[in-house]
Amino acid sequence: MLGRSLVDLKRQTQQGFTLIELLVVVAIIGLLSSAILVGMGNARIRARDARRLSDVQQVKSGLDVHYNVASGYPSTADWNTAQSASAFLTCSGQNTVKPPQDPTAAQVYAYTQGGNSTTGCATTVYSDYKLEFTTEGATTIGPAGVYYLSPRGITTTPPF
Repeated sequence: MLGRSLVDLKRQTQQGFTLIELLVVVAIIGLLSSAILVGMGNARIRARDARRLSDVQQVKSGLDVHYNVASGYPSTADWNTAQSASAFLTCSGQNTVKPPQDPTAAQVYAYTQGGNSTTGCATTVYSDYKLEFTTEGATTIGPAGVYYLSPRGITTTPPF
């Protein structure tokens, strides 16, 4: 009987985890969570850049429509007004392009009119434009950095 009660007593004292075991588990969980957070940060950067490239392609299409309807590109003032109001630029009652908002508040899509000015859609329109945007990471168009959209496409140097 005495031997049996000592075995039971030994089992009772061995139940649970030691402080070292708990600290090791907490450290492993901390390392795994930090690795996951770093990976998620990179995924967020890629997602924001993908949205920027999509926005730029939509802007190019919309500005091409605006050019065809108005015989020119909108002025910087018209763009900025539409962008701040989150509204479409219109011409002859037709919505042509809605200036997008960058996925982060720290950056903007900076539109600048260029070239010669004429009258179209009862306002001044221009023969050229550039749209400056910044990517946070490497994309299909190149490494992180400042890019410019113009009627001729996307470049790393300002078109004018």
